[in-house]
Amino acid sequence: MKRTDIINMQTLSRLFLLVSFTVMSLGAMAQIDEERMARDLKIAEDILSTLSNQDSRVWYNDNIESNYVPDYGVIFTIPLKPFVIKATGTGRVAYSTGGSAVTIVDRRVRRDRDDDPDVEVEVEAENDEESELDESEIIEEMESATRDQIITFLADYADLIGQLKPSDRIVVQTKSRSEIYFYNTRSGSSNSSSGLSAQVLKSDISSYKQGKLDRDAFVQKIEFTEGGEKAAKDIELFATIFARLYEPDLSSTYYLSSRRIGYTSLKNMGVTFNMKFYSSSSDEGLHTIRTTGESGLTQEQRDEKVNAMYPEFEKSFKENLLDYGRTIKSLESDEMLIFKVRLTECRSCEMPQEIKVSVKMKTLQDYDKGSLSRSKALEQIQVSRN
Repeated sequence: MKRTDIINMQTLSRLFLLVSFTVMSLGAMAQIDEERMARDLKIAEDILSTLSNQDSRVWYNDNIESNYVPDYGVIFTIPLKPFVIKATGTGRVAYSTGGSAVTIVDRRVRRDRDDDPDVEVEVEAENDEESELDESEIIEEMESATRDQIITFLADYADLIGQLKPSDRIVVQTKSRSEIYFYNTRSGSSNSSSGLSAQVLKSDISSYKQGKLDRDAFVQKIEFTEGGEKAAKDIELFATIFARLYEPDLSSTYYLSSRRIGYTSLKNMGVTFNMKFYSSSSDEGLHTIRTTGESGLTQEQRDEKVNAMYPEFEKSFKENLLDYGRTIKSLESDEMLIFKVRLTECRSCEMPQEIKVSVKMKTLQDYDKGSLSRSKALEQIQVSRN
């Protein structure tokens, strides 16, 4: 063999090793440490909750939800609870109607009340007579406070979430509507707060932290949307169909207790559905599995049967998603359908407590066109179990 041939082979070998190493490195970088991500998101949730508790003008619940979506980023959802605001002789008082403490918008905060757990704050009044409330001013102040807290979180704390790519987004959104009931108002007795969402790229957060953007320039990078994204009619129809599939007379495994599935639409991401499944009812310690009609079961018998149902539930859930999700035409191919599913309670069972099911619209579109086989399409539906 000629010396030049040997040199060429050695060069090719080195190039092959270099390419292989690079591919392996990129693959390692693409892997997400789920335990670490879950920890980072939990800390971020607590930060958002603490920011709320430090401000007497904000009214959202502590039960903040977070969700990591591969190839998209992280979504935080702040649930809003209905509550009542009333003007009294002691000031303006906010009463929660959803079981959680709330605070009110008023700069004349005097002290916390100790005698009523549903009332956090009262304010000094100028006289003992009930005064009028300007509900539009109160809602505007509340939403302004929420916006300020979101900016603080994104600017000062969101970089604590590791493993995100520069192209990933960090989104903070409030659930779309929260009924607020007013007493002694100028124009009526109830109103609603529009939803608010904000998103920013991870790369913009990094630029701000590195001093490449000042705070004002960073805030300009945050995309705020008021009122939330409105879902199209085909998504509403799909949610109705999917809920019907899991009524006890059609489902062979677990069932939904309501014909309505809650969901949120988010720009550039798609739609997230929230579902809670059940499996049985009980009477004097004996259980009936509603989808099969089996009754008179002990707790142990019930749990054994419910646990055995899970593989079929997951399989049929993916099949139903493939069959009916392709009816959605209003989403782009790079957007997603995501299902956050809380499963029925099952003591000492192997089945997960929660699952997240997700699929790209491209998968559903390709299957609908016949360019993707059913088996390949089912493989592309992702399921994570907790």
